[in-house]
Amino acid sequence: MASKFLRLDLKDLAKGLSVAVIGVVLGALQQMLTKHGFDFGSYDWVAIFDLAINAGGIYLVKNFLSDKEGKVLGKIG
Repeated sequence: MASKFLRLDLKDLAKGLSVAVIGVVLGALQQMLTKHGFDFGSYDWVAIFDLAINAGGIYLVKNFLSDKEGKVLGKIG
């Protein structure tokens, strides 16, 4: 953990962005393997980017509610 309880810093934002990028890559890979092959135009990009934004946002919320030791909501975790 890089930031204090109820705070985010640049490391948290960078990690949240990387989680979102990984989400896009994994979402596209999942669709490539299950449905469409290598036809990138037929992917459901809205669903892939929605997944990525949600994953990055959830990661940032988790970091926002965690302290430096990684305990969520301070002493509860």
